[in-house]
Amino acid sequence: MNNQFSNSQGGNQLRNQNQAPSQKRGGKKKRNLILPILLIAVGCVVFVFAAWSAVTSPVFASILNRSSVSANPPHQSFAQFELAKPTYTPAFSEPVAQVIVPTSTPTQFVEQQVFVPPTATIEIPTATQEIVILPTEPPSEGVAYAEIVPDTPTPIYVAPTAVAYQQPASPGNGVRWFDVDLSDQRMYAYEGDTLVRTFVVSTGTWQTPTIKGRFKVWIKLRSAPMSGPGYYLPDVPYIMYFSGDYGIHGTYWHNNFGVPMSHGCVNLSIPDAEWAYNFAVVGTVVNVHD
Repeated sequence: MNNQFSNSQGGNQLRNQNQAPSQKRGGKKKRNLILPILLIAVGCVVFVFAAWSAVTSPVFASILNRSSVSANPPHQSFAQFELAKPTYTPAFSEPVAQVIVPTSTPTQFVEQQVFVPPTATIEIPTATQEIVILPTEPPSEGVAYAEIVPDTPTPIYVAPTAVAYQQPASPGNGVRWFDVDLSDQRMYAYEGDTLVRTFVVSTGTWQTPTIKGRFKVWIKLRSAPMSGPGYYLPDVPYIMYFSGDYGIHGTYWHNNFGVPMSHGCVNLSIPDAEWAYNFAVVGTVVNVHD
């Protein structure tokens, strides 16, 4: 029994040894087949991708279009013909000759411009007039042309008629009053007919002119604010109202006297306004005119 057991074990070992190499050979064959299959699959994928890219590429599409156009040229639906091109002809400017025709006075000439074609001859139906055709080209240096023109009479200057300003009748008897001249931008202080002092003033502009007429000072204010559309002036000195809110007063906001600057009042410098304020009383006449 031992021999049989040993023989059986030995037989099994021989079978196992014979089967092991065959199993190893089968595994190697399977591994060798997988690699070519993978390569073939990768190659197919690359080929498909390249074909898809070529079909969807605009460059490939343009190449196909050009090849199709070159293979089938478009049919022309029109006939070819030659069109004459217009030619430009410059305008010819005819020369103009100058003709001097004598007038009634032998020493006086009148220069006229007459159109003269290059080969034309000028004829004037007068037997005693001589025709002189001046050259169309500019004269050479040193050649001068003179023209005698009759004297133009000099107009006689006529001085404009001046209308003197008529000073209104003064109150007389040494009564003090003011005269405001809007044209000269001046104010004059009188005692009767005697001029006492002259002031350079600024009256109203053309938009806010000073009222004209003969008025009387109705109130005197040593200092007060003045206001109107778009302005407010505090502490205006030496105010003398002569018609409503039109007045004579001192001015500290400008020094451009002699030019219309105010909203209708008569502007004086502060020293002149103080003198006029002390010179006048309520009831003093204020005469305003151009």
